[in-house]
Amino acid sequence: MKGISPIVAAVLLIAITMTLAGGLALWATKLVGQQLPEPETEVQCRLANFVFYSCKYNSSTQKIIFSLSNSRDVELKNLTAFVNYNNGTVFGRSLNETLKTGTESIKTFTISDVSSDFSSILVKTHCPGVESSDKCTRN
Repeated sequence: MKGISPIVAAVLLIAITMTLAGGLALWATKLVGQQLPEPETEVQCRLANFVFYSCKYNSSTQKIIFSLSNSRDVELKNLTAFVNYNNGTVFGRSLNETLKTGTESIKTFTISDVSSDFSSILVKTHCPGVESSDKCTRN
């Protein structure tokens, strides 16, 4: 009885090794992709900042009209405004907007049905810790 030739055996060993290495590389790529944080959240948010450009409260219409200015090169998403009242209650509202950079870096927003006993407004973004507040001038 004869066995397989040494050349065929070597080719089979190389083929099996390459198949296993390819499968292992695919598995490792998927594993690393699931565990690493999104770079924007970690790195770009460190460079993000915005300020209140203006903020006015109109007591006759019960509206806060405010403008935000993006002072850096990071687009700020998921803007949420929180109206703080003197009695400790907080009213939150999603602004459904992105504060862009460049020529669109200043954007104006309006919040309706705000009673005159509010103390301040706080705006938060998708970046943890990137927020700003203002007491607003009153008419």
